Amino acid sequence: MMKKAAWILPITCFILLIFVIIIGILFTPYNPYEVNASEKLQPPNSLHWFGTDHLGRDILTRLVIGAPYTLLFPAIVLILSSILGTFFGLISSLWGRKIDTIMTAIMDSFSSIPNLLFVVAITGILGPGLVNTLVAVLISWWVQYARIVRNVSVVIRNQPFILAAQLSGTFGIKLIYRHLLPNTLPLIRELFFLDMGTIILMISSLSFLGLGAQPPLPEWGGMILDGKSYFQIAPWITLIPASCITIFVMLFYFIGKGLKVSD
Repeated sequence: MMKKAAWILPITCFILLIFVIIIGILFTPYNPYEVNASEKLQPPNSLHWFGTDHLGRDILTRLVIGAPYTLLFPAIVLILSSILGTFFGLISSLWGRKIDTIMTAIMDSFSSIPNLLFVVAITGILGPGLVNTLVAVLISWWVQYARIVRNVSVVIRNQPFILAAQLSGTFGIKLIYRHLLPNTLPLIRELFFLDMGTIILMISSLSFLGLGAQPPLPEWGGMILDGKSYFQIAPWITLIPASCITIFVMLFYFIGKGLKVSD
């Protein structure tokens, strides 16, 4: 029971926060892009619960509208990366030594470059922007899943129950679907949640550096950049989106660790 509770609490908090974000998106009375000079740099108050930024835009509204850019789009890219990596990892482990050698060489080539440096380099080639950053993450991140799935599948492939399945005529796609994939999914699930925090931090950092989401897009890393010049007189512009990033990164970490403990 305690093992199960390890991931139930953080995932419950995550669901509640997502529900609050959805409600905010549907019912916010403010335009996240509209400039209102008379309302600029207002501290948190009854009209603007999280205050306003240097252009008079409501920070709470920008947070909830920007949540998909910070949370949903990275999740979609990570799902695609995990699917792509799992596919190539399973192919590498099952389809003969020649294919495995080629795939391992490709994975080693990608892994020789740190992920952040790889993403920055690709973003530099493609140009700044959230879409280009997400594409760069997709190109660099699938390798982690491919390598892990390949290594786990090689171990599973030599287990007695796999040999028994092969003797009974189960090969190829059927062997992957019935035996290899179900035994690798728990590990992929844990790694996904742990990676979500890393991806959020990476994309937010790139937006802060001006390589990711571009103004006026309310991505949380970009919002931190907006408030950097006003930190001494209006710290809430920076601290509130930074706190939101921290909360979600920690939630994903605890969900991933909780799932690992419960398995």
